[in-house]
Amino acid sequence: MDWTTVLGLLNPQKWVEKVWGYLRRPKLRLYFDPKESYHTRLLVGRGDALGYFTHLMVSNEGKQIAKNCRGRLIEVSVPDSRGRFERHPDFVNPVVLKWAHEMDFDPKDVEPDIPKRLDLCYTDQSMPGLLIFFTKKVPTGNRTDFPPGTYRVKVRVDAENAEPVDDTFVIDYSGVWNQIQVSEASSK
Repeated sequence: MDWTTVLGLLNPQKWVEKVWGYLRRPKLRLYFDPKESYHTRLLVGRGDALGYFTHLMVSNEGKQIAKNCRGRLIEVSVPDSRGRFERHPDFVNPVVLKWAHEMDFDPKDVEPDIPKRLDLCYTDQSMPGLLIFFTKKVPTGNRTDFPPGTYRVKVRVDAENAEPVDDTFVIDYSGVWNQIQVSEASSK
């Protein structure tokens, strides 16, 4: 080992910069907030048809912007005859969820202390009895529209400069177009 390497390792300024960067890094949090999560809106391109939307919230509790964040639906599970959740056989691949109030499915930055809504699912007033996960409708081999029922879903949010976060939620959908209930899985 040469002296420049030794001096580089002993450079306190470099260590302070590394520690400071670590302490300021983005820290993503995924959660459900009932006051921010249910919205009735007109469906784009559907005339006067209403949709009932449910969102998850994503916040950045760090000091730096979380770059290129995306949310993904990782797993959909349904209760078996004993009430234990098992992975739905028609949901086999993770899919990208859409950020609320955005026109595309592209990753977005999440600023510190400014939470963003992540679209989870919605119902269409003109098609009651169908719970629709807010994903790109492309052939992925996945089912993303489901009948009334109880579903446990795992969602992951990641960013290019932050650790990914996963959380699990339970969705109860009665079949009435504007009656979806979401809760954190740990409270169910």
